[in-house]
Amino acid sequence: MGKIVGFTTTIPVEVLFAAGFVPLDLNNLFITDPDPMHFIEIAERDGFPRSMCNWIKGIYGVVKERKIDTIISVMVGDCSNTHALSEILEHQGVRVIPFAYPFDRDRESLKREIEKLMNRFSVDYDDIRRVEREIEKVRKLLKRIDDLTYRECTVSGYENHIWLVRSSDMLGDYRSYGKMARSFLSERKMGKKESAIRLALIGVPPIITDIYQFIEEKGGHVVFNETQRQFSLPFFECDIVDRYLKYTYPYGIFARIKDIKKEVKRRKVKGIIHYVQAFCFRVMEDVILKDYFDIPILTIEGELPKPLDARTKLRIEAFLEMLKEGD
Repeated sequence: MGKIVGFTTTIPVEVLFAAGFVPLDLNNLFITDPDPMHFIEIAERDGFPRSMCNWIKGIYGVVKERKIDTIISVMVGDCSNTHALSEILEHQGVRVIPFAYPFDRDRESLKREIEKLMNRFSVDYDDIRRVEREIEKVRKLLKRIDDLTYRECTVSGYENHIWLVRSSDMLGDYRSYGKMARSFLSERKMGKKESAIRLALIGVPPIITDIYQFIEEKGGHVVFNETQRQFSLPFFECDIVDRYLKYTYPYGIFARIKDIKKEVKRRKVKGIIHYVQAFCFRVMEDVILKDYFDIPILTIEGELPKPLDARTKLRIEAFLEMLKEGD
């Protein structure tokens, strides 16, 4: 097994695979742990304030507990708190490699950033292309999982979420992840009821642990996970630079709106749930989003990795009832 390199949000993971490293998305290690709260407690014991994003605290706790000594930190195109987190980790002896998505989505700037990363890990474009050919096969399987979610409804919103969100690192082994995806697809048989209300869940992946299960229990079906789909990079027949130019998450709200509108129409979405994370700057984007869609939007906020509270359950239930009455 190669050396582990953690990262704070999606990066050109092809570089790490080509260099023989094991890439691990620190967000996934945090939220998929059986007890994610203890990572937050580690951060708060070390002085992190309660009034800041718990994703940042969770990432810090993962790095500390797992003794990860090298991380790639996305300094532009993600959370602004990442800057301070990186400084703290570097102060504590972690090797921090910066990466930046250009705010203006400039191709040459992104190309330079990717090539800097390639130089750091001693790989060239031939190495990248070799890995790209194999990873593309896995990404096509993930696209099939996504397609089945809204076309045949044989994949649940939660299954879609977990497969796509983990595609940012493919659990550190894209070959094994591809085998797992093929096995999962071979078991798809039963569809959902036609009466299920088709929903989009947009915004950062939710920290709430049971939101998908509750939505389904109340008659909804999440047919579009916006950010998770972007993590899976379903952009084929283009090189590594263009692939990460098409990836919308780092480039601001307007690139995301264009993608969301297209997928909402394609997937016949009846209502949108906009998930926002407490103390995250992206909360403010809700003001813009609501001006761009002519279907109902429910905004819900999460803070800790725990189940839905009673008030949020009532709001989701009322939203689904309203959509039912509107049919």
